Amino acid sequence: MKVAYQGEPGAYSDEAASALFPDAQAVGFATFRLTFDALSMGAVEAAVLPVENSSAGIVQEVSDLLWELPGLRVVREHVLPVRHCLLGWPGPVERALSHPQALAQCDRYLHSRQIRSVAYHDTAGAARAVAEQRQPGTAAIASKAAAARYGLYVLAESIQDDSENRTRFVVVESGAPARPREASSGWKGSIAFVTAHRPGSLAHALDCFARRGVNLTRLDSRPMMGQPFEYRFYLDFSINGEAGAAGAAEAALSDLEEASAEIKLFGTFPSA
Repeated sequence: MKVAYQGEPGAYSDEAASALFPDAQAVGFATFRLTFDALSMGAVEAAVLPVENSSAGIVQEVSDLLWELPGLRVVREHVLPVRHCLLGWPGPVERALSHPQALAQCDRYLHSRQIRSVAYHDTAGAARAVAEQRQPGTAAIASKAAAARYGLYVLAESIQDDSENRTRFVVVESGAPARPREASSGWKGSIAFVTAHRPGSLAHALDCFARRGVNLTRLDSRPMMGQPFEYRFYLDFSINGEAGAAGAAEAALSDLEEASAEIKLFGTFPSA
């Protein structure tokens, strides 16, 4: 089995893919779009993708691509504790390379030490670049595993601003997403929708779940390309262990499908 992730060997996504599929061949791609393309074309059987971080928020490009691309479903999730390290060579550090999400998660640490942030496409790729270029004053923010892989010193450990820093990953496959009515206890659903343009439309959308006792675990908005100052909403909801919970979630989703201008179900899957 081949499983795709975005990044290079030693990236946090590589770690998540290995945890979820220990017997699979993990294949890294330079961008999220290339990762999705590999899945859509059948080059891999699944993709492991980050969707949100506990301190830096949603991974915007992944959310947008889940909406944009047809024929995909979310089937599982995984929460990975993220412990960032400063990797490099002994001596003063003036600049740090890493993925923008990792840099955001270490903003206070970097600011307090006057270390300049330099965006890179991937945490492990940043570690590899530091190892190859050996530029004085340049370090990378990546995992301890990346330090071992690329032969770098660990200059500082656990430099993330939030000691409870975690990233939530989802497993994406080809196929039709499962409906809430197919869920078991402890599952969750994930959707995106666009409200109708009338007063109270968002409140009505949320009430579809509230009046049936369905708890929301995520609500984000993203601007819509080509439609200035209009937004798409991303929503996750839980399906608890009470009798009739799956039916209540299914009814809430059906109501929202009727009330929304556009809606897409990404999947219903076991919660991490």
